[in-house]
Amino acid sequence: MMSTPSGGPPNLNIPGQFKSVGPGQLNVYASDGSVARTVTFGQQRADPGFFKNVITQIRAHDQPVRAGLLVAGFGVGGTALLTAAALNLGNPALFVFRRDDWKEMLGHLKGSAWDVWLFYFSDVSPQWKGHAVETLQQYLRFKLIGMFDQLGAITKDMSSTMHGQYKEVLEYDMSLVGMWAAASPVFKMLLPASSTPLGRVALVAHAGVFLTAVGTLLKQFADVYNKYEGDLNDLELKITDLKGAFYNMGNPSMGARDLHVDSDIVGDLRNWRLATEEGS
Repeated sequence: MMSTPSGGPPNLNIPGQFKSVGPGQLNVYASDGSVARTVTFGQQRADPGFFKNVITQIRAHDQPVRAGLLVAGFGVGGTALLTAAALNLGNPALFVFRRDDWKEMLGHLKGSAWDVWLFYFSDVSPQWKGHAVETLQQYLRFKLIGMFDQLGAITKDMSSTMHGQYKEVLEYDMSLVGMWAAASPVFKMLLPASSTPLGRVALVAHAGVFLTAVGTLLKQFADVYNKYEGDLNDLELKITDLKGAFYNMGNPSMGARDLHVDSDIVGDLRNWRLATEEGS
């Protein structure tokens, strides 16, 4: 039901600045500096244990692989390559959590923007006329909602980037586990036969194929890393640009910008007229 205007224009709790007050919380401040709403995001999520299983699988197949490389004459170089490959293993769940945190923040931002618009179109526009109402709409459309849109664009980009990194880390982990699992039984089979010329040739050939595959995977991972390093750098530039809209000189330490609510909105009440007034 539409509210009935009484006594004067509605109290306009226009959000001022957003400030993080702790892990997983966001305070939404009203124009008078009071906390209008506290939003909680990034709830604790259970790690599915995929990464722990990856490490377990690598360790289970590692000893025959290293022994085979050593006997084949690739001890030093092969061990260094295996170590580099293992160090690049990552927990994809961490990126999923960050992706979902950004998605939640986007939902809160979009919800807050709709709250502002619905407040205007349900409680202000149908019931009030005058220059102040027109000025308020311009303020919402060209200042406040525009800032919500900029924040929303950043959260979308961050969520998409986190999802992409999750996918790449997951694929790398699965590829590495698959290579170790496939190579280990072959090394186990060839190691006893390495004392014969034919067996040693087969062992050396298998070791060479395995190390080539590991090196190729590492090269692909490096390319992916550099790509996302560039993507994150672009996002950092966007965030730096966004700070200019929210902070004086784009520097948080210099305080939040005054969004300059026009005096016609909160000042002279003659700029507000009831929509039911004669001649409105």
